[in-house]
Amino acid sequence: MSRIIAIVGALLLAFGIIAGTLLDTSPARPVEHRAGYRVVQGDFHAHTRFSDGVVSPCDLVLQARRRGLDVIGVTEHNTVFPGQIARACTALVSDAPVVVVGEEVTTRELHMLALGIEKDVDARMPPREVVAAVHAQGGVVVAAHPTKRFWPALTPICDVVDGIEVVHPIAYRDSDGGIGRWSEIVELAKGECGTDKAMIGNSDYHAGSVLGITRTYLFVDQLSAAGVTSAIREGRTVTRAPDGTMFGPDALVASLQDKPLADRPADYGYAGTGVLDRVARALGLIGALLLCLVRVSGPRRPNEA
Repeated sequence: MSRIIAIVGALLLAFGIIAGTLLDTSPARPVEHRAGYRVVQGDFHAHTRFSDGVVSPCDLVLQARRRGLDVIGVTEHNTVFPGQIARACTALVSDAPVVVVGEEVTTRELHMLALGIEKDVDARMPPREVVAAVHAQGGVVVAAHPTKRFWPALTPICDVVDGIEVVHPIAYRDSDGGIGRWSEIVELAKGECGTDKAMIGNSDYHAGSVLGITRTYLFVDQLSAAGVTSAIREGRTVTRAPDGTMFGPDALVASLQDKPLADRPADYGYAGTGVLDRVARALGLIGALLLCLVRVSGPRRPNEA
């Protein structure tokens, strides 16, 4: 009997995986132009299971596609290797978003997103040397969730960083979630430190359904990693807070307000697309549960008969 249950469970699980893959859809990503540039949507702060995230680099690419992102920055803590894996995975995914390889240079004093690099940057170096090392590789540096606790290390290097992560998921609550308040980030971005900097919105993705929930609108010459880093370097970015406040150059903000971008629906609740998708998920789950049941019960040993 256990053998039959195992076979049925394996078949249901296989059906769920195959059908779920075939039915997995992503929102349309229309090509739109404003102010003489193509406008693309990106999230540049995402982690994988190589540190404190949950999904694999390849799954991150799929998740970014589901979220309607044109570009994703893979920024694992103090290493670029997962980003390079994610970039390689784009060759296996149809209509994959562009991957910008990076790392989150992480210390107790400061977190910085290094984007567009190929070699690890030593987090033990002084912050100004970290920025110089990123720039030497042709990359850009964005101050990550720069709440007040990070200001002592950040403000002395404001003259060399390229962008400010001004919209972060803490904007949804503006309470001290361990790193500080969103209002502190806004204060920094609107002050001298934010002058002529790229305004960036990121999800700081680790798990769950929040990838792309806050994002950046980039005004690019071309959709490529080089085109994206160039837009950040030149400050051609806009981001929108949950309350509708927009950050970025006035002319670019006005171009989006005068003619809003097309909606990109995204299934943040994992509700599934249509009846077949939901049935496939349910059958796959039943199959997995049956396999677990067989494994837990297992065959009886001779001395237990």
